[in-house]
Amino acid sequence: MVGIVVVSHSKALAKEAITLAMEMKHSEFPLINGSGTDGDYFGSNPLMIKEAIEKAYTEEGVLVFVDLGSSVLNTQIAIDFLDDSIFNLDHIKIADAPLVEGLIAAVAINDAKASLTDIISELKEFKNFSKINE
Repeated sequence: MVGIVVVSHSKALAKEAITLAMEMKHSEFPLINGSGTDGDYFGSNPLMIKEAIEKAYTEEGVLVFVDLGSSVLNTQIAIDFLDDSIFNLDHIKIADAPLVEGLIAAVAINDAKASLTDIISELKEFKNFSKINE
């Protein structure tokens, strides 16, 4: 199974998104909060994200959900900090999906049969997902 990391500028927001997603979790895999900064200020910290990715890492890889621009940048920096002799960097991806909807879907479909590629493919549907029909 794929490990999942959530990176938000708000550690509390990520915690609640994880709590909601846990309602759909039916398999055992790491689901880690890599959000916030030292001192619990708003923001994101590449070193905290790196630690979360290391904790979440599985042979299938890690999928990282992010909220805003600098969390994407800091996640990219965190991935660059990882030791590629220990971690297969090709198996660590940033999800190009909405944080909440994407996280819930990924958690729901992440099982022994799902690969990182399978989950990413499923998440593509959320890029143009409309919440209302007008």
